[in-house]
Amino acid sequence: MTQIIRVIYNQKGGVGKTTLAVNLAACAAKSGKRTLLIDSDPQGNASSYILGNEKYPDNTLADYYESCLHLNIFRQSIFEYITLNTKIPNLHLVACNRELEDLRTKLENKHKIMKLREGLKNNTYEQVYLDPPPANDFFSLACLIAATEIIIPIDCDAFSIRAATEIKNTIEEVRQDHNPNLRVLGIVVNQFQKGTKHSLGIIQDLQKIGFQILEPYIPSSVKIRESHSEIKPIVIGHPEHAVSQAIQSLFFSIENISQMKNIRNDTNEKSTSKDNNSSMRLD
Repeated sequence: MTQIIRVIYNQKGGVGKTTLAVNLAACAAKSGKRTLLIDSDPQGNASSYILGNEKYPDNTLADYYESCLHLNIFRQSIFEYITLNTKIPNLHLVACNRELEDLRTKLENKHKIMKLREGLKNNTYEQVYLDPPPANDFFSLACLIAATEIIIPIDCDAFSIRAATEIKNTIEEVRQDHNPNLRVLGIVVNQFQKGTKHSLGIIQDLQKIGFQILEPYIPSSVKIRESHSEIKPIVIGHPEHAVSQAIQSLFFSIENISQMKNIRNDTNEKSTSKDNNSSMRLD
């Protein structure tokens, strides 16, 4: 079984990154997949979205990274820091808070950028979702290095074009230096206003950059903000709402694209292996 670790990433804030990460993870859990969500943003918004502010767990991502700063004979595992009770069947969480920010300099100085990927090895989850901060920093890069797939949420404004170009450069750098197998699934269009020429123009410009635009687009709705206050993903609390329906359809679209890319990669790997074996015999 191909391991799926998806990072929902955009270094531009306010594009619905955390909302998308939490709701896609909830969709995976609803579909019966054993799912893990890792909140890697010191703001802890994904954790608050699921747990609220009064139910904070004892073990967090900061505790995991703290353990990585010390000399250990055995490899650390992130699975010792999981919150099992999220009230959403099949969905577990590695929570985060402001304490993570205090560790940034120490982690950078000790070159611990690979620790998230190492901590996720040999995991038994069918899908893992990573929610990094809206920045090109240590914690975001750690998520990009750990991931197998990246999904990029944007909102329909002119700044999204510049952000998408910067993200494309970041992805190529991560591929070259650390994670050559990172696959870009595409861009998710958030806060889409149907029928506006401006929104359609932004989408066309993003396609020119070379990104696949995932469908359906997610419409604007105050219901998203209400779901934050309710401490419940909108696909769980209001499954019949238009936004929920769009996110659930998007999830299944992502699953199909991911499956096709995995099949294509497996075929290419077998072909490469066959060619290499032939070369060895000829040599």
